[in-house]
Amino acid sequence: MADDHTEADTSMEGHTPVSENPHVEYGVTESLQRTLENEKAGSEKMSKQKVDLQALPTRAYLDQTVVPILLQGLSLLAKDRPPNPIEYLAAFLLKNKSQFEERN
Repeated sequence: MADDHTEADTSMEGHTPVSENPHVEYGVTESLQRTLENEKAGSEKMSKQKVDLQALPTRAYLDQTVVPILLQGLSLLAKDRPPNPIEYLAAFLLKNKSQFEERN
């Protein structure tokens, strides 16, 4: 018994193992690949939603895009009653726009 290889070992020589994830060699794990696929689907959904916003009637468009932040800003404006209401509202809109952009 000069040869320590078993029959199974010699039959596997020359064969490269086939992995379930073809991107493993590039460091892409299955969870990362799923995340990438979800991001792609989300971006496609976002672009489709933007097209849908353009197709909406005026009232529905405004209700979905600016009415929520305007209502919150106007409510705060009525409560605080600052001497410069337009600047106050403008500052509120600019300060808080990122919270509402995520929703659209």
